[in-house]
Formats: sequence, structure tokens, C-alpha cells
Amino acid sequence: MPGTSRPARGAAVRRWGADLAMGARFAVTGGREGWIRTALTALGVGLGVAVLLLAAAVPNIWNAAMDRQRARTVVPAAQGAGPSDQTLLTAPAGSTYRDRPVYGRILTAEGPRAPVPPGLSRLPGPGEMAVSPALSDLLSAPEGALLKKRFPHLRITATIGDAGLAYPGELRFYQGSDDLRRPGDGVERITAFGDHGDPFRAGPLVVLVIIVSCVALLAPVAVFIATAVRFGGERRDRRLAALRLVGADRATTRRIAAGEALAGALFGLLTGAAVFLAGRVPLAGISLFGIGVFPSDVAPDAVLAAFIALAVPLCAVGVTLVTMRRVTVEPLGVTRTAPPSRRRLWWRLLLPVAGVALLLPQAIGGLGGGDAANAQVVLGVALLLLGVAALLPWLVGAVVARLDGAGPGGPSWHLAVRRLQLSSTTASRSVSGITVAVAGALAVQLLLTGSQSPDEQPPGPAWTVVDAHDDTVPAARAPEMYARLRASVGVRAAHALVSGYADSARHYQALARTAPREGDDPEPYPVTVADCATLRQLADIGTCSQGSVFLIEDPEGPEAPEDPENPYRPHPGERLALDPVGSRSDHRAPALWSVPRTARPAAPKPSGHRPAFVTPGLLATPEALPPTLLRHPRVTVLLRLDPHTPDAIEYVRNTAAAISPQISFATFGFDSPTDTDAVSATRHGLTACAAAVLLLIGCGLLITALEQLRDRARALSALDALGTPRAVLGRSVLWQTAVPVVLGLALALGCGLALGSLLLHMANFPLQADWWGILVLTGTAAAVVLGVTALSLPLLWRLMRPDGLRAE
Repeated sequence: MPGTSRPARGAAVRRWGADLAMGARFAVTGGREGWIRTALTALGVGLGVAVLLLAAAVPNIWNAAMDRQRARTVVPAAQGAGPSDQTLLTAPAGSTYRDRPVYGRILTAEGPRAPVPPGLSRLPGPGEMAVSPALSDLLSAPEGALLKKRFPHLRITATIGDAGLAYPGELRFYQGSDDLRRPGDGVERITAFGDHGDPFRAGPLVVLVIIVSCVALLAPVAVFIATAVRFGGERRDRRLAALRLVGADRATTRRIAAGEALAGALFGLLTGAAVFLAGRVPLAGISLFGIGVFPSDVAPDAVLAAFIALAVPLCAVGVTLVTMRRVTVEPLGVTRTAPPSRRRLWWRLLLPVAGVALLLPQAIGGLGGGDAANAQVVLGVALLLLGVAALLPWLVGAVVARLDGAGPGGPSWHLAVRRLQLSSTTASRSVSGITVAVAGALAVQLLLTGSQSPDEQPPGPAWTVVDAHDDTVPAARAPEMYARLRASVGVRAAHALVSGYADSARHYQALARTAPREGDDPEPYPVTVADCATLRQLADIGTCSQGSVFLIEDPEGPEAPEDPENPYRPHPGERLALDPVGSRSDHRAPALWSVPRTARPAAPKPSGHRPAFVTPGLLATPEALPPTLLRHPRVTVLLRLDPHTPDAIEYVRNTAAAISPQISFATFGFDSPTDTDAVSATRHGLTACAAAVLLLIGCGLLITALEQLRDRARALSALDALGTPRAVLGRSVLWQTAVPVVLGLALALGCGLALGSLLLHMANFPLQADWWGILVLTGTAAAVVLGVTALSLPLLWRLMRPDGLRAE
């Protein structure tokens, strides 16, 4: 009846509250042992909570970084707009110093109200420079002396504030100048800083990598927290037996045990919050892909933080109640099911099977997008990884049940195996986090490695490339630029080339007679002018002399029959208009030049043996085609540096900056794909994160080992009194930790490779194993085992004393 159900519910709530409060009091008033047990639980839960809070802060970190990036993005002026009192000419002037990127911009104000970059109160004038705090410190330090020579005539007049930096350690500068005259290649006319257009949206592959990485790194943390709340279980059970002796029923003992775990979880929340707050400052020194962290950015999302604050205590209570159902607490002691209840395999297999079922539609139909598809991937990967954690206890129990005392370690092996046969649940529960972490990390590594297409041919030697675009260095000054760079310290060899574009003169003149329309600009045909030695680096030209011209067709491109009317495939004797697009933009007639009748075809070098940025086209020597006819040239100098000369690359950068701050500088292999650098960095970063998670789980494994040693204090004292050597017991601790870890790693390797193969099939990538990453993860797991054993030995020696047998 309603009149009786409400008081009954109220009494049940009060009974629950009283029992939970009694358990919490036991956690904090149980003497030295109670405090140790609570501290271990708080430490384990706190480490996991700190990781979860950091994950909850990722949205704020990302949004803050994106806001700072957008705040300094330039807003171009309208097409065709001229200078005004509110416009600014700017060009990128970034560089690199000892593998650290140095971001920079050249600024020329066209009016008194020109936009100011974020982090500055005014624009730097000609000869002035505003720098970030990190760049200022580097320039004033001895290790930055070589970089300081790159700015010989500039004086620092301002410091860029936090609003203009991507992260605290960013090297950034703004250089004032009056050399920028008009918009062109690399030079923009802008009206503002801060493009607040459409937000960045990652592609399906990036989303898949992020989702799987998050699940792979957070799933073992959840397993670790669930393990931490069970610390001290055996001592707690004996105390609950005493409560049964004074009249408490079984339900009451379960609630009291849950209250004790709840107290440890609440202390763990406080510990995790403290660890999280203390770790915000060190994160300020980390950056990835130009995105960094300010301490103020590391703030967990309020909704996610509230979810963590509720989920962790509820997890502690729920795990304890479930665990206590398998324990019979009687007034005279604790009875665990003996022999242990047979572990059921069928429901453990349901988890990975359900995960595969969720991922199969996308594996068959292709990688999808949208919230529903993302949620499907999250749930599928989570079920697969949690299925690994569920399978491990069954695997450990099945294997150790078949082991006997005749093993590789003699008596130590026998002691370890017997201990695992009596209680393998605790050991496998502690190792399950390692298994999940390794399986998830391997799956993501396979996905990232498979996304990198293997080179069909081995890359050749690296070129150091100095580029001057679109009038930055006129063609007439190309020999001077080449000579200065060739004389730079550490340069072994140098090649110079001047490149531009051409179009059929007939086609260009036909366009000139009609009103220009959008899309009428001709397709460019590449033209390269260089000496014979340089041309041989680009193509197999055979005999070459002054006045030679070669027509190169890319064998990898689409085949088309020779057609004299095709303006994009010149033939001997055809008349060409040089730099037609540039001439059209500055309203000048292009220079005309005829392809010599002696021009002959040649084959380009294979893609693995020529610079990746050079495309086949028309190759000519300067005697056949004067470089000055190319009015908007690209002047390029290819350098090979002496690997034994320290800072050779920095001397070249300084020389290039002295020629013009707008010269771009890069290092390329022959057709080496530079876009995979980010993927490689992500893969290595994931390996580091997975190794950190393994170390975190190793802390839990150590705590579990110490707890088990304390619970076995009397047995250890008895073995010591009987003359058992300490080395035997030390090796038994090693075997007891190593056996579950080895089984867990074997299971993780199999499941991780299977999950990675499925993800690769979803993304339509080939299977390529990252054996180095696998070695790092397995090596870290082995180091965790050895570390846990070494750190357990001091407590083991202290507990092996005859006075441990004393009883009152």
C-alpha cells in the first residue's frame, strides 16, 4: 500500500546510509592498517581520476588552442581591392632552428589603422621586431647566438602576449618592414587578424584514430579504477566476519564493505584532483602539430567532471557489492567458494563478438561519418577491449590449473603456481589493465602505420632546398643567390635552377582577343632553366651542351597522343608565351619564345630519384632560354650539406635570410612524403601515452602485490622460520607477477592485431605491423614486472621475521 511503502522506503534509505557511514568510519578509524588500506585505495583511484580529468579537459584544451590559432589567422582583402588606411601587407617568414620551428611574419602597414596581430599593442616599424618570450630568451642565451645572426639589423621593441601564442614555448616573431610593395606569391593584403569562419572538421580517418586512441587509453584506466577499489579485500573480509559474530546479517556486511570502498573512492577523487592540478604546469611545455597548452587551458569540462565525480563512487559501491556476492561471510570466518566456481566462457566471448558485430557494417560498407557512426565505433572498440579484460581471468585460471610444481624455477615456481591456483582472480584483475592498454595501443598503431603508404623505391640523398618565389629574387640575381649559398659553411655541392610556366602563344593570343572570363587562364606548363649538371639531376637527358632543350613527359601521367594543337604539350618549333598567368595579372604582354627544332624528348628520372617538387616539363639550358624572359620566376638552389659540419644547416638558413627574409627553406628527400611526419609523430606519441598508462597500471600492480604480501605475513614468517631462503621467496614473487603478465601480453597481441586488422579494413589500408612500437610496449610491460618485483622485495624481507608468528 502507498501508506506503508513510503515509510519502508525511508527506512531502507536510512539503513543504507547508516551502513555506508559505518563502513566509511572503518576506513578512517581502523588504526594503522585501516589507514594504509584507505591510502592505497585513494592512491590507486586518484591516479585513475587524474587521467580521466585530463581526458575531460581535452575539449577545453582543443577549443582554446583553436581560438588562439583563429585569432591570428589573416583575413584577406577583397579580390582586386587596393591599399587603404585599414590594410596591411604581410608575408610569412618562418624558419627552423635546430629542429625547432620559428614562426614569423613580415608586416608593412598601408595606413594608420592597419590591423595589429593579437598579443601586440602596435605594429613593429621598419627595422623593429616583436618576439615571443621563448624566442627572446633564446636570442639572449649563448645557444641562440647563431640564430641571432639571422636578424642582424633588427632591434626587439615588443614582446608578444599570450593571446598571440599557440603555447608558452612557441618561437614566434613579427618583423616590421617597408619592402613589401604589392600582393603576390606569398604576399597578402589583409584587413584583419582573426578569421572566425567555419570550424575545423576532421576527416573520417582522423576521427577514427582519435576515437580508437581515446577508448584504448581510457579503457585500461577504468579497469584500473575498478581494481583499485578492491584493495585490502582479504583483511576487510575478516573484519566483516567479526561483524557477523555480533549480529550483522549478510546484506549489512555488504553495505558496510561498500561504505568502506566509497570512502576510499572519495579520498581518491580528492587525490586525483590534487594530482591533476599539480600536473597542469608541466603540460605547458608540451606541443604537438603546433597546438600547445597553457595551464589555464587545462580545465575539465564541467559536465564530464561531474560525471566522473558521480561515476567513480558509484563504480566503487557497485564493484564491491558484486564482489561480495561471491563471498560468504560467516561469524567464524570468510568462506570463498572452494573449489573456485567454474568461470563461464560464453558470456566473456559475447563482449568481443558484439564489438565485432558493431564494426562489421563499416568494415564491409566503408568508413562512415556522423555521430551515429562514431558512437558505433566507440561502442564496438570498447566492447572488444573490455572483452579482452573479461577473457584474461578465464585464460589465467585455465592455464595455471594445468601447471604443476615442476617448472623452470624449482621451489620458487612451485610456490608461485600454488598461490595462483588458490587465488588467480586478484592477479589477473590487476594485469587486465595492461592487457587492455597493449591491445588498444597495438590496434591504433596498426591503423596509423597502415595509413602510411610504403615507398615503392628507396629514397635517395636529401636535398636542402632554398626557394625564392615570384620576384623575391629576380632571375638576374639567381647567380648571386647561388654563389652566396654555395659559399656557405658546410655546403658540399649546389645546383641552381630558374623555373616558371608557359602556354601556347596561339592559345594565349586567342584568349587576349576576348573578354576575360573566370576559368580562362591557361593551364601552366612547367619550364625549367638550368645548366647541364643540374638538368641531369632531374631527367635522363643523355648528351647535353650549351643550347640544349628537352621535352619531358611523365610516364606516370595519363597517356595522350602527340597533338600539335594541344597548348599544354609543346613540340619542336612551337611558339610559347612565357609566364602567361603573371603577365595577365600585371597587364603586361608576355615574352614569346620558340621551342628549338633541335629539342628532343627525354625521360624523367624515377620518382624515387628526383626531387619531389620538380615535375616533368620543358628543360632548357640558359643559352637556349635566357632566364630573364621568365618575369615571375621561382629561383631554387639545391644544396647537399656536409653531415660532419656542426650546424651546417643553420649557416645556410642564415645566408638565405640575409638574401631575403621571404625566401623559404626546407629539406626534402627524393620524393619522400613529408605529409606522413604528422602520422609518425602521432604514432610515437601514442606509444609514449600507452607506455605511461602501463606505468600507471604498474603502480596498481605494485599496490596489489604489497597488499598480498601483507595478507600473507604469517605464512611468510612461518616459511622463514622453517629455513626457506629469501631468494626463493623473491623469485616466487617474480613468477607470480610474470605468469599473468605473459598470458595477458599474449592475449593482447592476438586481440590487438585482430582489432587493428579490422580497423585497417574499415579504412581500406594494407596491413603493416609496427614492430618497433610492439617491442616498446612489450618491453615496457616486462619492465613493469621487474619493477614490481624489485619494489616488493623490501617489504618481503621485512615480513619474513619469526616475530610475525607471535599471537595474543
